Amino acid sequence: MKLKTMENALEMYPNRFQLTMMAVARAKEINEGESTLIQEEDQAKPVVLALKEIAQGMIVLATHDEMGKIREAKRILRERALRVAEEESLKSDEDGVDSYASAHPNGDPVKS
Repeated sequence: MKLKTMENALEMYPNRFQLTMMAVARAKEINEGESTLIQEEDQAKPVVLALKEIAQGMIVLATHDEMGKIREAKRILRERALRVAEEESLKSDEDGVDSYASAHPNGDPVKS
């Protein structure tokens, strides 16, 4: 990591503890698959990307309670997306059975 990246981030948030906590939290999100807010040509490490996002003012400081609410909202959205995907999968499986039954009214496969 370039020293300039750290210096730029410190200009935005001079409290090193807050900056560290923000960078760690954001790097963890990036590691878990969150898309980055900046475009990087090289494959930078998640913590470097997090510091660059902070330095560019793309990440704002949140309280512990706010972060808890954000995590809970993300968890609910993930669960909802999984439930919808399962319902669609079940529906497509049912549609496949129905189309087979309509093509073969007695349910027996066609023998050649």
